[in-house]
Amino acid sequence: MEWIYLHLLLPILTVLYYPCDWLLAWVEHFPPVVSISIIGVISGVAVIAVQKYGSNQAFMGKAKADLEFLKLKMKSAKEAKDQDALARARGLSGKIGGKYMVAALKPSLWTVPLIGVIGLWTGSRLGYLPLHPADDVSIVAHFEDNAKGFAYVVPDEVLNWQGTLIAPIEVPSDGGGLQARWTLRPRGDGRSDVKIHYDGALFAVPIAIASKGGYPPDPVTTVGKPSPAQDRLQAIEIKLVPSLKEAWWNLWLQWGGWYLIVAMAVAFPLRTILKVH
Repeated sequence: MEWIYLHLLLPILTVLYYPCDWLLAWVEHFPPVVSISIIGVISGVAVIAVQKYGSNQAFMGKAKADLEFLKLKMKSAKEAKDQDALARARGLSGKIGGKYMVAALKPSLWTVPLIGVIGLWTGSRLGYLPLHPADDVSIVAHFEDNAKGFAYVVPDEVLNWQGTLIAPIEVPSDGGGLQARWTLRPRGDGRSDVKIHYDGALFAVPIAIASKGGYPPDPVTTVGKPSPAQDRLQAIEIKLVPSLKEAWWNLWLQWGGWYLIVAMAVAFPLRTILKVH
C-alpha cells in the first residue's frame, strides 16, 4: 500500500495539483475559513453542473415519471390481488430502474475523481497554516527501532535553528517511537530544504517561508525504506498548525468538515433549482 501511494498515487496527484494551483491559487490570500468556503462553493457547483449537463436529463425525467406511474400500477394490482399485473409492473419497473441508475451514475465517472482531486488539493494546500518568518516550528525525525546515536541539521540563509543543531535519537517522554527533535525559526521569506544528516547520509525536505499567503509544506515526508537492521531514518515530520481547529461547527473534522458542509449547502439547493434528476 505504501509503495502504491509513493510511486503511483503521489506522482499522479503532483501532476493534477498543477492545474489546481493555477486555477485556485488566488484563494490563499483569504483567511482559512474563507478560502475553504470558496473551494466548497466551487465543488458544490461543479458537482451539480456535471450532473446537470453531463447526463441525459430528458431521459432521466421520463424514466422517473414512468417509475412513479408504475408504483401506482403496482399498488392498484396489490389491492386488486392481480398477481399477473403486479409481476408485469414489477418487471418493467426493474428494467426502467436499472437504466435510470446507469444514467444517474454516469456523471460520477467525472464528479468522483474531480471532487477527490479538489478535496485532496484543499487538504494539502489549505489544511494547515503556511510557515511565516519568526514562527517556531517543531521538526521531528522518526527512526526505526534499532537506530542510535545523533542526528544534526544545517542552518542556512532562510532557516535558523533554535538551540543545538545536534539532537540525540531517543524515545521522548510523550512516546511515539525513536525520534530526534529540533525547533526551527525561519529567518525570512524564501525556499530551502530541511537537511538532516544521519549515519553519513543526507535527507532533505523542501520548505517554503512566506510573509503573506503561500502554501504549507507536506506535514510528513517518507525518506527511507524499512531496512533489515531496523536502524534507518524513516520520515521527517514538520509540526504544522491546522488551519481550522476542531469545533462543533466543522463537525470536529477541522478543514474537512467545513469543506463538506459548504459543498453540500450549495449542492442540495442548486440541485432543486436546476431540477437535476
